[in-house]
Amino acid sequence: MSQRMDDRSLLERHYITLVLRLTLDQAGHLLQGSLADTTHMSPAFFIGSAGLHQAVDAWLRQQQSGGDAESMPHQPSS
Repeated sequence: MSQRMDDRSLLERHYITLVLRLTLDQAGHLLQGSLADTTHMSPAFFIGSAGLHQAVDAWLRQQQSGGDAESMPHQPSS
């Protein structure tokens, strides 16, 4: 059973929508994509599943450090 959060704990949280746009081949394999959130204008581009993991990891590190949008990767990576 889930517990209801009190008002203080909800105020201490920060919610962001992360949008993934993926290009898949006919077999469903990831080719490339981009990710963006609602607070940054420039998306991060990536190639393949390794690039997806790197882009999400970089985005999470940027969120934890409180960095700005310029610290998000903009170039495709493999």
